[in-house]
Amino acid sequence: MTKTTTQQPPPASAVAAPIAARLAANRGIRGTAVAAAVLLIGFSVPYLGLDQYSMGLVLNGVILALLALGIGFLARHLGLISLGHTAFFGGAAYALGIATTHWGWGPTPAALFAFAVGTLLALGMGVLVVRSSGMGFLMLTLALGQALYQFSVQTVARPYTGAYDGLQLQYPAGRTFLGLTAPQLMDAGMFWPVAWVALVVSAFVLWAVARSRFGTVLEGIRENEERMRFSGYNTFGPRLTAFVLSGAVASLGGVLFALNANYVSPEVLSFLKAGDSLIAAIVGGLGTLLGPVLGAMLYTYAQARLNVSGNLPLYTGAALVLVLMFLPGGVLGGLASLRRRIRLSRARKGDRR
Repeated sequence: MTKTTTQQPPPASAVAAPIAARLAANRGIRGTAVAAAVLLIGFSVPYLGLDQYSMGLVLNGVILALLALGIGFLARHLGLISLGHTAFFGGAAYALGIATTHWGWGPTPAALFAFAVGTLLALGMGVLVVRSSGMGFLMLTLALGQALYQFSVQTVARPYTGAYDGLQLQYPAGRTFLGLTAPQLMDAGMFWPVAWVALVVSAFVLWAVARSRFGTVLEGIRENEERMRFSGYNTFGPRLTAFVLSGAVASLGGVLFALNANYVSPEVLSFLKAGDSLIAAIVGGLGTLLGPVLGAMLYTYAQARLNVSGNLPLYTGAALVLVLMFLPGGVLGGLASLRRRIRLSRARKGDRR
């Protein structure tokens, strides 16, 4: 007699794992393709016939978008609202100015040095603040950011920062940044490809991080940090890493700002700059990746158009109130909600038929 054996079906986890891996790979390929397409399309902006003023507005929007992007990443994945990212933005800008003007460095090594300084500032501040949350986190980041602002205008720092007079950047003769001279760096059309590549690459990196296992851990910490601790996760490390990553993106914005403006003042460290970036992120939508980018563009345009009567703070406050009341998820969040309602309405009509 022959003994018949029945094959047991593979466990569900063994079947689901390859499917999930394929889906993740497909999403990664699609995301990479979209990022590459957006990058190539963006290169055409200087050729759209924009005048110098409009091109400058678009460039300023991209630089502000990097600062807002870092704030939005932290808010979206950890639920933390920061008012201290201007420390990394302004710290990187000042580091570039000091390295070129006082130390005689070329703009390229100075830019790398400034990015490292801003990221290290994020690491130092993160060690002090990431254990807190909610209002405590917001106030700690604000306090540390304003401490750096106050230091920049003190007598001891005046020889390097220029205090309230600011710091005019000076490059050694014959030194360029990626082949661009100082006048070309100040030209919005010439500098646009550098800023656009920085924004798209930063957004893509944050997108990839959000969809990785690390991003899943961050969302778990955001939803229930206590349960994540009980599950064996050290939540301090992921929170600090996310904070440093968001600070690095803000530092990149500060480097680009200093290169383009050729001038750094305490304004880049001020509470007003922190408010601008946070408002931009809220208006665009903190819950989406591209919300802070759209918000930064809209905010920069609105500032330029409404700052003619001296009532810009009034208009800004009114716009923020309207967004918080009627579009709590920001512009992109509101559009997503409208799209869901339309789909639901169509589905109900189909069921009735």
